[in-house]
Amino acid sequence: MQAEVLSVGTELLLGEITDTNAQYISRRLRDAGVDVYRRVTIGDNPARLTACFREALGRADIVIATGGLGPTADDLTAKCLAEAMGRELVFNQEAWEMTADWFRKRGREPRQTDRKQAMIIEGGRFLPNSNGTAPGQAIFAGGKLAALLPGPPREMVPMFEDHVVPLLKESFPGLVPLTCKDLHVVGIGEGQVQEILDDLMKSANPTLAPYAGLAEVRLRIAARGHDPEESLAMVRSMEQKVRERIGDYIYGTTGDSLEGVCAGLLKKTGLTLAVAESCTGGLVCNQLTDVPGVSASLRMGTVAYSPAVKASVLGVPQEAVRLDEAVNPDTARAMAQSVRALSGAKIGLATTGFAGPGGGTENAPVGTVYIALAHADDVIIEKHQLAGARKTIKERAAQNALILLWKFLKSQAGGRSRGN
Repeated sequence: MQAEVLSVGTELLLGEITDTNAQYISRRLRDAGVDVYRRVTIGDNPARLTACFREALGRADIVIATGGLGPTADDLTAKCLAEAMGRELVFNQEAWEMTADWFRKRGREPRQTDRKQAMIIEGGRFLPNSNGTAPGQAIFAGGKLAALLPGPPREMVPMFEDHVVPLLKESFPGLVPLTCKDLHVVGIGEGQVQEILDDLMKSANPTLAPYAGLAEVRLRIAARGHDPEESLAMVRSMEQKVRERIGDYIYGTTGDSLEGVCAGLLKKTGLTLAVAESCTGGLVCNQLTDVPGVSASLRMGTVAYSPAVKASVLGVPQEAVRLDEAVNPDTARAMAQSVRALSGAKIGLATTGFAGPGGGTENAPVGTVYIALAHADDVIIEKHQLAGARKTIKERAAQNALILLWKFLKSQAGGRSRGN
């Protein structure tokens, strides 16, 4: 079963809005057992949009479009699909009552122009919108399903789940769902993962595929089958084989984040944390504070950007501050130890480095980052040589700091984290 996803809106073509809808729909179609062959972004041009619908309907079994269902003149999606199918738009009283009621509950009478949103393709059905004024609509004809959904994700997502997913099952009862699970891997690169798991990646069902991310590799395990329990068993079997080989590098599964796992391990171990950052500019603390409840474990965060501040506030020795503009292991060590002592935390974590594009020294070129973790018994120091633009180096440095924290916390928790 083949599908195409159309994202309608000139603002998308101009790069003014990020298209998260297409990503979401593609993922959910995958789960339902539908293969997405194309994703197309098209502006608010009636001739091009109509032609795009004709081409998509000529190739695919399922066409899902988002955007262009509002009351304004550039909202042309329904009209263009109707024209592509050789059908008329007809007024739907039920859709109109829903739209009018939405306005009235908010203290405004609907305008005549709002009636445009209640025009449904002949032979189709309207899809209720509980979060906005524009109804969606769908039509199944000639063995093909076309669905039109509003552009705002807060409206599109519940409409897709509540109405399109049931329509897919109703229209195509033979779909074979896909059961997926992600494993998040850090500490080894994609090439090493490929080499270690090469034979497993040749499996046809279930499949195992690697995807490189920010200082991590995501492994997707997917099994296809009519019986969900059988598919789940295949996924679990593959997961076990993967864990037997690289389990020490897996920090979590689907839905887990590295900062979330670290926060969970801090709580589990009863350890507390303080962070001193330089080149990462507060990114480590920012990621950690995205996790609800981390305040029980995170004592303090500071950005000591200037070498002088590293010395005056954190007590980094002058000789360390002067060496390579404070990008060296001694500075990282002193930052971690000092922030630990200042806060009374059990763990001190620190970053210092050159994010570029300027700066750097002969001994510490741009991309050099030192990360230190101070605990009761010792200080662990890592040196990283990172590549990329300034923002990328900062993000990779923050991620590597969290990886070091995760490895330490995992060892303190007995070698088992929530992802293992």
